[in-house]
Amino acid sequence: MDATGAMQPLDGHPSDSSLLAHICGDNPALAAAVSAGIRAVGAGQADTFSVEFPCRLPDRERHVRLVATPYRRGAVEGVLLTHTEAHAVQDPQASKMEALGRLAGGVAHDFANLVTLISGYSDILLNRIGAQDSSRPELEEIRKAAVRGAGVTAQILDFIRKQVAQPTVLQLNTLVAEMVGLLRPLIGEQIGLTVTLDPNLGAVEADAAQMTRVIMNLLLNARDAMPRGGTIGIRTANMELHADSWHRLPAGRYVMLEIADTGCGMDPETQRQIFQPFFTTKESGGTGLGLSTVHGIVEQAGGGIQARSEPGHGTSFAMCLPRAARDGETADPDSLPRAPGKGTETILLAEDDEGVRQLLRYVLEASGYRVLEAADGRDALRLFEQHAGSIDLLLTDVIMPGLNGRELAEKALASKPGLKVICMSGYTDDPMLNAGAAGPGISVLRKPLKLDILSALIREVLDTAAPK
Repeated sequence: MDATGAMQPLDGHPSDSSLLAHICGDNPALAAAVSAGIRAVGAGQADTFSVEFPCRLPDRERHVRLVATPYRRGAVEGVLLTHTEAHAVQDPQASKMEALGRLAGGVAHDFANLVTLISGYSDILLNRIGAQDSSRPELEEIRKAAVRGAGVTAQILDFIRKQVAQPTVLQLNTLVAEMVGLLRPLIGEQIGLTVTLDPNLGAVEADAAQMTRVIMNLLLNARDAMPRGGTIGIRTANMELHADSWHRLPAGRYVMLEIADTGCGMDPETQRQIFQPFFTTKESGGTGLGLSTVHGIVEQAGGGIQARSEPGHGTSFAMCLPRAARDGETADPDSLPRAPGKGTETILLAEDDEGVRQLLRYVLEASGYRVLEAADGRDALRLFEQHAGSIDLLLTDVIMPGLNGRELAEKALASKPGLKVICMSGYTDDPMLNAGAAGPGISVLRKPLKLDILSALIREVLDTAAPK
């Protein structure tokens, strides 16, 4: 805390313009109050005078506390002025967004567990019934709703930057082809679709799951802009950008993806707000997070996005991402086909959500595993100490009361270094969830869980030799 002091003599003039201008700036009311306070202290009418007020410094805004106290050598001879920086001025909007982020993160974590239950049990039932079963269409709709719910969860986490990005070298052409196939039924038969992909398109370094959500958001937004039908055009191309040619992106080699529609278009005022959080033109059902999330993901990947639109003449969104130094192709691991995992090993399951715990126990036991079930970290540690010799894998949620998953894993690995560990998380900023930071022997799986991926990962981890 910085503090400076100056003595104002009694025969001086506390209302002197230079002194008060230095203290109060361009604030006549504050200057009058300070002048009156100093005079009261100098006249012996008050033992002290203090006031706190905002003061803008070159790099920030602070609250400054000014204190006037009498300077004595027997009688009062002067007034000592001391001013200190008190604390940073709180931005109400920033505080509100921070609180909203904490709330949204907690909601996303709980919602991820609910989506896991819905998708998990619908998968179980779909695998149990025949292809011609009369209840299959309804179950498939439930499964689709769970997929959409997982997308909403991911949107929230991306928006508040709690989703852990896992960039890989990938081809946007591949992602576009996959998304068009998956979303074609949702786009509708009344909407035409043209796809023009550059066969020599370079690769980018980005999180495949996040890029998938970007493409999904832009395609569905284009669909919603054409309730009476129209055409969506998707185009990819390599681009060489010069300085300042694209929203302050540095010059260099880029990959461009454009999604254009022939819909209703946007006026200039709407265009200025489309990337703002919670702004939506949809009368119902819009969260206002879609395009703000798209904007955040693209910027996080080092790129930029811009929109061009005119009322009645459609809209196009074009994003540019830096071209990867090496061109390769890496598929989204969540999109790969997974063989169901089977085994006879013993798994210690730690999960505080009872519904998710019961679902996972059912799936694991149906796959042949022996399961030791714990409702929290302390219960899991007690079971581990009792059965450490027979436990082959620890499957634990990260966020649990008392002893969290990270602490549980550390204690278990300290006791049994060769233990295999899988941590599950729907929302956390724990650094162990950064790619590669969990440590040897620990794998990370994000919620909402996909049971086939979980089963395949368990089998893969158990079959991997322990590090020497």
